[in-house]
Amino acid sequence: MNDIVRVSDIISVLDEAFPLKSQDDWDNSGLIIGSPEMQVKGVLFSVDITQQCVDEAIENGLNMIVAHHPMLFRGAKRITGSSSEQRIIMSAIKNDIAICAFHTPADKASCGLSSMLAKQIGIEKTDCLVPECESQGYGVVGNLPEKMPVDGFLQMLKEKIGCKVVRHNDFSRAIRRVAVCTGSGSEFISNAISAKADAYVTADVKYHQFQQPDGRMLIADIGHYESEDLSKKLFFEVVSEKFPKFALRISNASSNAIKYCL
Repeated sequence: MNDIVRVSDIISVLDEAFPLKSQDDWDNSGLIIGSPEMQVKGVLFSVDITQQCVDEAIENGLNMIVAHHPMLFRGAKRITGSSSEQRIIMSAIKNDIAICAFHTPADKASCGLSSMLAKQIGIEKTDCLVPECESQGYGVVGNLPEKMPVDGFLQMLKEKIGCKVVRHNDFSRAIRRVAVCTGSGSEFISNAISAKADAYVTADVKYHQFQQPDGRMLIADIGHYESEDLSKKLFFEVVSEKFPKFALRISNASSNAIKYCL
């Protein structure tokens, strides 16, 4: 194998697992900053693109960042440093750091984030919750090895996911069949109900949406960042399988803007 690894090589490996053509129209996945021909010294994997993340890449001699959440969703007419996003762009360009993101492609892939989170929770034999073309789509649904009481299930989520808080509705039946959708999955509550899930694990659920199941299903909101923190590990595993001796690093920084007073 050629010792030179280019930005396009890293993106190609990730694109094979999480096809960029599957991204939603509003998304901005793919290469955002940098040249596809740039030689890569090492890659940092993160959930978000923050200044702390760029600084971590610089400190560790890494010149490419692969993130889950993109930037420049709405484009930009000027880059003057007047916002944090603009300052991040300026810092990345000044330090020759390429930035790419795999957002909805990783959300929708059969081997993507929802499948990874479901596996961590212990859900077996999963099917796609909201299928799209080519056996891809949002979320998964499957079964736990055995039934769990609601309190035990919620506590298990906190322990296995590492979240401090789980927001949930009132539900009394035991939990066996579980639907999972990482990120903002509240629009798929009806899909989880139709899939006869006892519980739906997702994030960004609004007040009235917790009432939507009307006693038919538990909704467990684990937090947006908490549900997608696994993206760093997911991207690392995909790239390291192809480039096992390359300089790869999972970011130590938490980019979660939400703090909790417990």
